[in-house]
Amino acid sequence: GFFMKNGEYLCTLDYQRLHGTRCNGCGDFVEGEVVTALGKTYHPTCFVCTVCK
Repeated sequence: GFFMKNGEYLCTLDYQRLHGTRCNGCGDFVEGEVVTALGKTYHPTCFVCTVCK
């Protein structure tokens, strides 16, 4: 699929590269279901307790 941003059509890869949100845990781009805590975004599987992981 394609995305439109500022009047430009972008493929998924370029949209993520230019405007995507990265997971604070693993660094990969997030899409779909996410967890947001204290202003940071995570994949649900990356959001873990820092003590017991």
